[in-house]
Amino acid sequence: KNLRSILEENEMEAWQKLIRVLTHEIMNSITPIISLSDTLCDRITQKDRTEYENEMIYQGMKTIHRRSKGLLEFVKNYRQLSRLSAPMLVPVRIGDILGDIRKLYPNTGIKYIYQIENEEQILMWDRSQMEQVLINLLKNATEACEGRSNPEVCITTHYQKDKQLFQLTVTDNGCGILPEVLDKIFVPFFTTKPKGSGIGLSLCKQIVNNHGGSISVSSETNKGTSFTLKFLCK
Repeated sequence: KNLRSILEENEMEAWQKLIRVLTHEIMNSITPIISLSDTLCDRITQKDRTEYENEMIYQGMKTIHRRSKGLLEFVKNYRQLSRLSAPMLVPVRIGDILGDIRKLYPNTGIKYIYQIENEEQILMWDRSQMEQVLINLLKNATEACEGRSNPEVCITTHYQKDKQLFQLTVTDNGCGILPEVLDKIFVPFFTTKPKGSGIGLSLCKQIVNNHGGSISVSSETNKGTSFTLKFLCK
């Protein structure tokens, strides 16, 4: 009887963790989608729109559509209660994917700086999965900057031609990560947030690893944090 009680308790805990996983990832995508759709609704009601404004509305709708499809694929993966599906690698122009991310995270209270070395750089990525990684990193950086006097999040890219190594870094000037937990942040279900699921960064690591890349972090308390993604470009 005691063993059955323990098993039932473990099963309930597993289901609760799964629900937290789904909620975390869905909210990560839904929140910026809602914000972008609100902006588009305001613009579309304006009379005498310019051609540029019409193009902005069109591009915004395409971003919502693409991100919604990506979210649907993510939910399908977890609905099957299996590990993350293998990435469907296609040529992705770095300027395109970061252009869409820029629309989801405009400068509203926090300054987002994009320092893209070569927007024409082509990478073999699963675009939907890598968008999920970037959204997770930007969301974490945004939350880390809350309450700072001049909050900034910087996204930079660099290509080392001699090593054929592409590097993307997300840096914030937020609260930083405590040294004693820095080596645990990629562990599934580990979190320091009261309402966190502890799955976001572990999911990022799995996706990046499945792409043959690596993800690392450096941080200093009260000064900021940097996440660096590296990929070989053959």
